[in-house]
Amino acid sequence: MIRRHAALAAAVGSLLALALVRGGGDGPPLYDGICLPPQYLLFGAKPGPPSAAQTYTASDLSGSFELADNPSTPQAQIIVGSGSLAPAPGSSTVTLTITPVAPPAAKPSDGTIDGNVYSFAAKSGPQAVTLAPGHPATVVLGATSSGGSQLALERFDGTRWTAVGKTFQSGCGTTYEAATQTLGLFALVSQGASSGNGGTTAPGGGAPVVLILVVVLAALVLIFGSVRLTRRRR
Repeated sequence: MIRRHAALAAAVGSLLALALVRGGGDGPPLYDGICLPPQYLLFGAKPGPPSAAQTYTASDLSGSFELADNPSTPQAQIIVGSGSLAPAPGSSTVTLTITPVAPPAAKPSDGTIDGNVYSFAAKSGPQAVTLAPGHPATVVLGATSSGGSQLALERFDGTRWTAVGKTFQSGCGTTYEAATQTLGLFALVSQGASSGNGGTTAPGGGAPVVLILVVVLAALVLIFGSVRLTRRRR
């Protein structure tokens, strides 16, 4: 009987330890399968992050398309919907580019830049092209690692950094995306602590209260059930 109670206590301790580790921001997220984030290439390092450029005809622009700096493991990507871009008068094509650049002197007021700053631009000949009203594009950026602080996609307008709508996490926990109506300079900005799967927690990175309560409740049910079973056998 003593051994049974000791084993039960060990199981409860394991559950609590798992809740504390997985609930905080120190461990990687849990995935349904094997998902290994690619090595992040920093601007100025060797090898450095690649650029991307593609020219689209009017026929191409009539449908949806995407451009990535790396087809297999992109760090920067843009998804453009039908009718979002159009050639300038006198031109029949639009060239879309993704370029890693040095970060501007102005720093984000709500956090620190995680990874590289990327320039997303569209030109039709020498003229810059803007996204059509009501036709935003989706900018996708990779983070340097999974877990840790919560990240938000922000754009630099030449003076300050501002968040680009709602940022969503996808992929292996290192990919973030947001819709934008304006192209330009973009980066991921670290904004306080979060859980490994992108959910926000307290700045100290503790385990979510709900998860701990569920584990503790389950442990109490196990202990109570064991005690009742022991009494019935006696």
